[in-house]
Amino acid sequence: MQQQNSLMNQLQPDIQPLSSEQQQQVVDETQVCIKRAELLLAIHIKPVEINFTLKGRAAGMYRVKHHGSRFFGREHREIRYNPYIFSKYFDDNVKTTIPHEVAHYVSDMIYGLKNIRPHGKEWKTIMQTFGADASVTANYDLSGIPQRKKSLYSYQCNCREHQLGPVRHNKIKNNRGQYYCKHCKQTLLFKQADTELA
Repeated sequence: MQQQNSLMNQLQPDIQPLSSEQQQQVVDETQVCIKRAELLLAIHIKPVEINFTLKGRAAGMYRVKHHGSRFFGREHREIRYNPYIFSKYFDDNVKTTIPHEVAHYVSDMIYGLKNIRPHGKEWKTIMQTFGADASVTANYDLSGIPQRKKSLYSYQCNCREHQLGPVRHNKIKNNRGQYYCKHCKQTLLFKQADTELA
């Protein structure tokens, strides 16, 4: 029983996610940063969805999801924050991650994502306008923070076993692609699914 409790303690994260009050503070800071961009750059930007659903090793992410066709469908923009990393490094993330993600959103609104590099000169200029550090990534100690699990799928050829991720696996499964061994040139055939930590 004691061994089982010890194992359960190892599996549970030490860091708790942001409280609802802290989440509201992050939302408010994000909106202030967007308003600041409007004033400094003399532009008008529509509101963006802000949520706390990001998992894994990143503190924040700006993304555009397409619904329907890429040309005739709708676009949904959102800024996602990792509630565990924000909780562990709250002050640093408020100071660095919020302007980082808002700068992605603002550069998308001004230039369009397809016209610029993610951390290119346009994004860097916006970061400079904010007076923020334009470093691309932070190097946080993630101990105590739950990590996303990544599924791997075992495939076999004539000479060895291969591990494919979910994107390639789904392409094969849906008859939208085939993959070959670089050594024996044989088609990879599905063997089984494994799961491991990312």
